[in-house]
Amino acid sequence: MIYNTTAESQKLDLQQSPYSVDSLKNFHYDSLLQWPANGYFDKFRSDAALLKQALAAYTNTEASTVAEQVFGNQARDQRIGLLHKSNILYERAFLHSKHLKEIDRHLVSCIERLSILKMHFPLDGGRTQQNLEKTVLQLEQERRTEEINFWKDSAEIRGKLFEDAGVYSATKRRENMLIGVEG
Repeated sequence: MIYNTTAESQKLDLQQSPYSVDSLKNFHYDSLLQWPANGYFDKFRSDAALLKQALAAYTNTEASTVAEQVFGNQARDQRIGLLHKSNILYERAFLHSKHLKEIDRHLVSCIERLSILKMHFPLDGGRTQQNLEKTVLQLEQERRTEEINFWKDSAEIRGKLFEDAGVYSATKRRENMLIGVEG
């Protein structure tokens, strides 16, 4: 199909887009919570529950104190953010541990093959032995790099986690102070 103008082609593209105005009218926040039943997204179930809490309207109509009415939503949202950041830290630590175990497994395998090679051909010093020694050095370097990268990533996440914990603590403190004034 040949378009007469660029505007017509953009209009047709927008109508066919999954992000068109019509499709966004039917968008509900619940669709964000529809994780696949199995597979990789199972790891995000805790975050899906937190997302559901964050998207849920705060409906504490029985808030008996002004403090709960003023600071309740803010404290709730900050707590959800803290839980989310701790989930991220846990996932990153889990991946780091898994990656280190894989590197260590491969490293032990190479060291075993190298020792066997040295026992059977002690004076050979051939290309196979050199390749295995090179592989061992590369794996040790990869392990150190992974540890440094994990430290950098986790330091950033931990920093944000403690920052947010301070903000949450301050909010709860203000809420408690306001409760003290009411009573």
